[in-house]
Amino acid sequence: MKMYTLVLIVFLLIIIVPDLFFYRHLKDRKAKPIFFFLHLIPTVFFTILFLYIKFGLEHAHNFRIVVWIMWLYFFFFIIYIPKVVHIIFYALQKLYVKRKGKENSYYPVVRVLISLSIIMTMLAGAYITPRRFELTKTEIAIAGLPREFDGLRIIQISDLHLGSWNNKYSKLVPIINIVNAQNADILVFTGDMVNNYAEEADGWQPYFLQLRAKSAKFAILGNHDYGDYTEWRTSAERNNNKLEIQKAIRGFGFRLLNNDHIVLKKDTSILDIIGVENWGKSEKWRYSNLKKALSGCKPEEIKILLAHDPNEWDAEVKDKTNIVLTLSGHTHAAQLGLKVGHKLFSPAAFVFKHYAGLYSENNQYLYVNRGIGYIGLPMQIGVRPEISLIVLKSKP
Repeated sequence: MKMYTLVLIVFLLIIIVPDLFFYRHLKDRKAKPIFFFLHLIPTVFFTILFLYIKFGLEHAHNFRIVVWIMWLYFFFFIIYIPKVVHIIFYALQKLYVKRKGKENSYYPVVRVLISLSIIMTMLAGAYITPRRFELTKTEIAIAGLPREFDGLRIIQISDLHLGSWNNKYSKLVPIINIVNAQNADILVFTGDMVNNYAEEADGWQPYFLQLRAKSAKFAILGNHDYGDYTEWRTSAERNNNKLEIQKAIRGFGFRLLNNDHIVLKKDTSILDIIGVENWGKSEKWRYSNLKKALSGCKPEEIKILLAHDPNEWDAEVKDKTNIVLTLSGHTHAAQLGLKVGHKLFSPAAFVFKHYAGLYSENNQYLYVNRGIGYIGLPMQIGVRPEISLIVLKSKP
């Protein structure tokens, strides 16, 4: 597995700066040796951990190691964020004393309350929110939609990241119940079935086969479904992992669309379902071939595109094709957000122009599903895992 050098440097700074600060205070107060020892435990543990991840796990292919590391990241932040809060309020107190000549008695109370709030929010984000699945319902009016497809119900799920669930198969049961209760015509999965490794899909097949749709189930690959976030000893090993992931997705009952399309027919009417491989943030990781996927589609046919990365909508779809609806995932809405009314504010906005919900321009639509699973940190704060129900309507 990979850890980027910049990430390592940031993590080490988060350790070193606060711990030097607290070490100095313990020394100034002539604390007992036991307190110095206790203070050094997280310092030494997390420093060794991050160095080991960076230099000792580049060829580790056990998905359970990834799960454990995600949780260790979580506990790292739950320990060090309050430390940073303490330092900030210590600096504010110093400034207050310098200007007023006395201490502010509220600062210590506020510091403790903020720290406790952060800890409680993170714990809720790890142990409560990921189990609170949200069904969102969206109607989209499409000009020229054939009468036979008026009212077509599409269920979209995305970004399951099965490895993060560590073979806890029962977690899929409430998702199955929500999906099946919608009586959808088609079910689409828009990428990131796993984190990296084919073995993450082991044992899940009986559960996925319970997911129902009246017509068909379609899937595409996401950026994590290629095994690109680890170092492989040989290209053959990497390629075999990718093929096994694709085999698993097909075994889950999905028609996997790799830069191709399938035609849905109702009487004499046609709807094209197009699926591309992942767009990727750079040419090296870009596998999408929209031109190939569209080959054979007629201009007059209504087209729905499954594209994992919503950036592809701007880059290749909008104002460049007659694809009326694109369904994407990938962003997770950063697994962090604040909902005000119907608007979700998320730091994902600094990375993605479109990161959650429905967008439209010139009668072309993009829906970005927030995803069900998690990656990086095992928590979702203010952003519930999403199952999307999209209903197509004929536009008068």
